[in-house]
Amino acid sequence: MASMSEMGRIIRGGERVALSHYSLDAEQWEAMLAAPGATLSLLSCWADEHRVYVLLLEGDCPLIASTTMEERRYLAPSSRFPAAEWGERVAYDLWGVEAMSASGDGQPALDEGVWEATWPLSSRPGPGGQAARPVAGRTVLPAEKSGLTGPLELSFDVVRGKVQGVSVNAGLAHRGVLHRMIGLTPEESLPLVSRMTAGGFVAHPLAFCRAVAQARGLQPGPGVRDCWMILLEIERMSVHLFDMARTARSVDAGLLATHCEHAREAIASACAEQGISRRLTDLVRCDGFRVGLEIVPLAQAVVSAMQPRMAQLRELQSVFAPRLKGLAVLSPAQAREFAVGGLVGRASGRSLDVRRREAGMRLDALRSTGSSEGDGAARDALRLTEIRDSLALIQRILGSIGMDDDEPAPEATQEGIGVAEGARGDIWYWVRLRNGKIDAVQARDPSVSLLSVLPAVLQGETPERLPAALRSLALSPSGVAM
Repeated sequence: MASMSEMGRIIRGGERVALSHYSLDAEQWEAMLAAPGATLSLLSCWADEHRVYVLLLEGDCPLIASTTMEERRYLAPSSRFPAAEWGERVAYDLWGVEAMSASGDGQPALDEGVWEATWPLSSRPGPGGQAARPVAGRTVLPAEKSGLTGPLELSFDVVRGKVQGVSVNAGLAHRGVLHRMIGLTPEESLPLVSRMTAGGFVAHPLAFCRAVAQARGLQPGPGVRDCWMILLEIERMSVHLFDMARTARSVDAGLLATHCEHAREAIASACAEQGISRRLTDLVRCDGFRVGLEIVPLAQAVVSAMQPRMAQLRELQSVFAPRLKGLAVLSPAQAREFAVGGLVGRASGRSLDVRRREAGMRLDALRSTGSSEGDGAARDALRLTEIRDSLALIQRILGSIGMDDDEPAPEATQEGIGVAEGARGDIWYWVRLRNGKIDAVQARDPSVSLLSVLPAVLQGETPERLPAALRSLALSPSGVAM
């Protein structure tokens, strides 16, 4: 803890500009990156034309450090945090700001040469480049064949039948959603956030609304908080079943896949019968939840639909588990270094679950601990265990819904950080308001951490196992380039 606090001490020596945000000068920024001892976990790195930011995790508390650009350059956070490389590459492609002493190879993250303008968000954009040509000898796997969904391409070399040198082309996945939110009110932005990823129709808007509430100095009451928790657990079960089904199909475990699909359909039908969307879209709002949502009968219907199916799912999962043994192994060291959270991180020995830090959480329901094996079998088993925990958590909440005392409201600083533990990992939003509208916003989807470590995880796999590997990891292209 002492070594961790050294970096934190340097950050807190800067100018406090918000609840957990400190502005550092150039010397403090350099000292932070050179701080002796253990490194805080990096969650996200981003930059615009004027500043560079890092969102760190100190224990279970978020901490933001930022510094100003000097002639469109800055000392690269990736010199200390390898996972910062993706954010640095994105910042260069969008703004033309250069990370000095970066750890990566300088390859573009988004601009593959087909954009009409280079550095499109910069005040000095340049002419568009020429489309990059594929490197001779490399295998390119489009999304529909790789197991990814959406406009991502996987390229790699094959040496003696094994995959080497994996890279991901995310250029066509970039939608510019965050930039479109600038100048809108949080309420006007919410429809964009609510459809950020198909695996986070609840988790993304929930993290965003928590950030907005903190910026405004508001604290949702226990009734709202418990409703949000239940919606998040229903989504967790549905997404876990989706990921289990896709993984099972890729290893010819059709019986398990069918049972997972039927269970997911039962959840969707229960939602529809309660008069809401099958995938829980547009339910979370900045001031609570959609008018007319009856959370208690919804939760009871979902529990009734899922509980009878659990024993059969557990039996089938154990039967087909050997087919996923040794698949796409993420080591505990890799999970820690690249801040891989969520289910994938927990299956690799990283115990981070941001639900445990939430006020009002019924901690006795969160029993799953994961393993350190970090392979496809560990992830699949943990998905089913977390579904069990979600059912228990929903029932605990129903037993005391809205009964806890209100939490004190935070200081209103017009800047806030919000987080939600989505089905695929911890989702973070940072929002800065000005005159009631969004002045700056950044989102961190768990897929970004996976993208950073993907080449190492897929190294040595056989090409025919790549679809199963990617489906087991549940990498979401829509979360990579927002």
